[in-house]
Amino acid sequence: MPRYMIHACPERLWYVEEFLIPSLTAQGIERGDIRAWNDERRMGNLIACMDAFLSLAPSDGGTWHLQDDVIVCRDFAERTAKHDEGVVCGYCFEEFGPDIRKTGRQPAKYMWNSFPCIRIPDRIAVECAAWVYSDAQYRPEYDRWIKTRRHDDGFWHDFYEERYPEGTALNLTPCLVDHVDWLIGGPVANRWRDHKCRSAYWEDEELVRDLERRIRERQRGR
Repeated sequence: MPRYMIHACPERLWYVEEFLIPSLTAQGIERGDIRAWNDERRMGNLIACMDAFLSLAPSDGGTWHLQDDVIVCRDFAERTAKHDEGVVCGYCFEEFGPDIRKTGRQPAKYMWNSFPCIRIPDRIAVECAAWVYSDAQYRPEYDRWIKTRRHDDGFWHDFYEERYPEGTALNLTPCLVDHVDWLIGGPVANRWRDHKCRSAYWEDEELVRDLERRIRERQRGR
């Protein structure tokens, strides 16, 4: 059975617990198969992500990694079970690229920047974290990324291309999630961003409208 990890920060734990996790269990996903990794020490998304990767057992299995500002599609459980193998990208945004026209099974260099929703074999996730901590963080070209404590997705992409040059990723359409940070307080890691990063291949807009309604009701009920 698929396993899921939600990468969360304290500011959005309310959304994870009240909306995101219930949306997964409502589709039949067992609560025990969902793990929330909260950056309670406020290490920043780079360190929090790599520590989360290191917490995984380097088995033959894999984990679906979700960020704390997404909404899942109506058949998320069914499709993640169907595609629970290898690296799978469940989100894309034109600005993030590298090329949203590259759908289906693609070489590593065309793997979408899909950290809002990505499946990674646990063994490779552990290898990625070890690479960041033992190699990449000492390279001058990564100084800026290290200082910002962000760019976990950039490190992942560089790692996968470098260590798995013959590797592939499934760029899945329609996308499995949409990005809804604008409904839950706006960007946290990228506070400078003033535009929405909506999924390029999203077919469940009515779910977003319903989520917006329910969040407004929650706010009025405070």
